[in-house]
Amino acid sequence: MKKWTTMIIGALLVMSLAACGNDKDNSAAPATGSGSTTTESNNTEGQSAAVPTLDELLAKTGEATKALKSFTTEANIDQQIKVDAGEQSQDQQVKTSLKMDIIKDPMMIYQEMEMDMSGQKQNVKQYITSENIYSQVGDQWVSIPEAQSKELIEQMKASMNPEKELDQFKKVKEDIKITEEGDSYVLNADVSGDNVKELAKSVMEQNGSDAQMQALLDQMNIKSMKMKYWINKETSLLEKMDVAMVMEMEQSGQKMTMDMKMDTSFSNHDKVAEIKVPQEALDAAK
Repeated sequence: MKKWTTMIIGALLVMSLAACGNDKDNSAAPATGSGSTTTESNNTEGQSAAVPTLDELLAKTGEATKALKSFTTEANIDQQIKVDAGEQSQDQQVKTSLKMDIIKDPMMIYQEMEMDMSGQKQNVKQYITSENIYSQVGDQWVSIPEAQSKELIEQMKASMNPEKELDQFKKVKEDIKITEEGDSYVLNADVSGDNVKELAKSVMEQNGSDAQMQALLDQMNIKSMKMKYWINKETSLLEKMDVAMVMEMEQSGQKMTMDMKMDTSFSNHDKVAEIKVPQEALDAAK
């Protein structure tokens, strides 16, 4: 179960990074037509500006993202998991909190993660560069072997490449609605059936997903996925993303049902000045 949980979190975090590094560009890709998108206006009496179309909004966020050099993201993930194996059943709650400081070029990431699996906590700190991954579990720093780290680094690079246009929103364009909340435009997508699996596959494929992740997606029966993106009206930058997903999957005679909620915020735009790998982490690689 821990393996499944870790892989699912990994997939969602790549999606989250793509949202700030790519989705705005990706989103610009659907600019081939907007007739199938529903735009809703919640304008109050004092508001005069019209809610932009999907194409207009995503084109602006694409331009804003190309200029973005650094940012901070924080995520909280809550998973309610039930595993059935024959006559046995196990329920588990997994809570994960994550904070990442990110410089896009050259890529440099510092992250702190805490995972709580039914009261068993694990804390991990990591520095991710374009060449290495350094991890601290407890008081011990280790350098992740190249065979394990190379593919992950490539996925990270792909997910933050603002020049690479992704087209995953084309696959669910008919499910997207745009509303207003205060200083933000909000993209709402309620996706189910084949559309949600195609969306997930598209994100993974275009961000360098490995064969193991693809196999995981093939086994998933994603019943529903609700996504909500808050984009600042003034800066056109992504500020917040919420994802709620209900899914089932079977593997090795076990059936897992999961109800997951992930809340992600993006802040500190262009204010991450420097990320420096500590000497003790560098020494671990020698």
